[in-house]
Amino acid sequence: MPTLDSRMAEATLRSMIDKHLTGRLHPGENGVRWMHAQGIAVLVDLDAYKRSWQAPAQNELLDCLGGSGQLPEAVQRAALFFAGADGNGHNREWALERMPALPGYLTLVSALLRCNDWVARVRLVAQRVAESLLPRCSSAEVLAAWPLVVRLGNAKRVDAQWLRDTFCGWLSAPAQQGILDAMLDHDDARLRLGAYEVALATHPDRVEIRARALRDSDPRIARIGFQSLVERGDDADVEAQCRLALTACSGRVRTMALRALVAREPGDVGALIENAAFDRARAVRRLAAYLLRQRQATPAIELWRTALAQRAPGRWRQALEALADHAEAEDVAGLRTLHAEVSARHQRNCVRGWMRGEGGASLALLRVALESQGHALDRLLATARPHWAGELDAERLMSFCHDGPSPVAQAGLLRLLPVLPRWQHLELLLAAVPQGADERAWLQRLADNWLQASLGYVPLFTSRRQSLLDTLEQGRHHLPLPAATQVLALLRKT
Repeated sequence: MPTLDSRMAEATLRSMIDKHLTGRLHPGENGVRWMHAQGIAVLVDLDAYKRSWQAPAQNELLDCLGGSGQLPEAVQRAALFFAGADGNGHNREWALERMPALPGYLTLVSALLRCNDWVARVRLVAQRVAESLLPRCSSAEVLAAWPLVVRLGNAKRVDAQWLRDTFCGWLSAPAQQGILDAMLDHDDARLRLGAYEVALATHPDRVEIRARALRDSDPRIARIGFQSLVERGDDADVEAQCRLALTACSGRVRTMALRALVAREPGDVGALIENAAFDRARAVRRLAAYLLRQRQATPAIELWRTALAQRAPGRWRQALEALADHAEAEDVAGLRTLHAEVSARHQRNCVRGWMRGEGGASLALLRVALESQGHALDRLLATARPHWAGELDAERLMSFCHDGPSPVAQAGLLRLLPVLPRWQHLELLLAAVPQGADERAWLQRLADNWLQASLGYVPLFTSRRQSLLDTLEQGRHHLPLPAATQVLALLRKT
């Protein structure tokens, strides 16, 4: 039965713990219970926060723990967690020495944190304590603390060999298969990766483990699953699991699986390669196109054209992406027609293919493409500047305000024009001759756009500078007077 002294000590410890958690607890909330419910990220943050305090020679938590009788273990674990984060190395070591008697989530986390301590002696004690706690904690506690083991893999002060031997060795034991299986389904991809590395080497049902790895959403896991298949898989399993790998989330794994299957020459290898030509990953499609050429089969570009023309379900979108990378001049008309029928995402691919088929972006393409919005499209058109810029003269620039393009396209052109060389852009504006109120308003927008984009130094040769100054000073332009004044002032300072 708890004595009066132990009840007072418990109340004192709880008060100290709540004080350390100031700002984190709601009024009336139990600090000890709150700490046991927190994940690794919060506890790491608490540890770093506590270590930022000044380090006195004595620690009041340890004094209270050492001078009391029996206390609830949950309270002791919470107190030891904070004592283990003390700024004084002697206090941290003393707290660690008490932890083996109180195995649990908080003490295991604290010991793991101290395995990366900046004091070598504390690190050694922490390693010994972690080794002691690991087999004595419950499966749920180990699983909850394991993300910290993963983090220690990148810590410079942690002995990588000790970490591997201690934790991977413990996880490899048949008795820990239940924990290992739970880790294979964990939300943390880095944790799953480490678990799969162990399972692929030690699990009794490695065929199923490889299949699970190949289906995993993380490409690193799918990759080690495929490597295990190639290096250790039985011949009877390799072909079946390579077919499974063709549906893996990782494009690299799908590429490797296709190569492996083609090397084995199954009866349906032609169909497998044709299906791969419509893969969502560019690398897989390119490999399939190469394999089709090697086998003198129907060229991939013909397959893509057919699928696109027929709007083949499940294939035409991939065909459009592929054709955008490989389009030829004969594809331009079809892509231009398709551009008006598809969503903005697919319009970008139409524009890419159109540009590839034309060998650049003509002004006609530019006018159509700017009806869509998006940074990706703007970057694409900016890279094609030499082609459309060569066709864009002052007359065509003025016609942009009334001859077809919508306000969306006009705004897109204003975003795009600053990719022109600054002084070429200005000469284009000075040559413009607006013919009506709409063109004068458009020229005002163009001039304001140029001024907003004219930040920073751009070299200007003396002869070109003088030509621009003469044009402005002699009034041989149609820029609005306020804009012309600002341009002239900027030129005089250049």
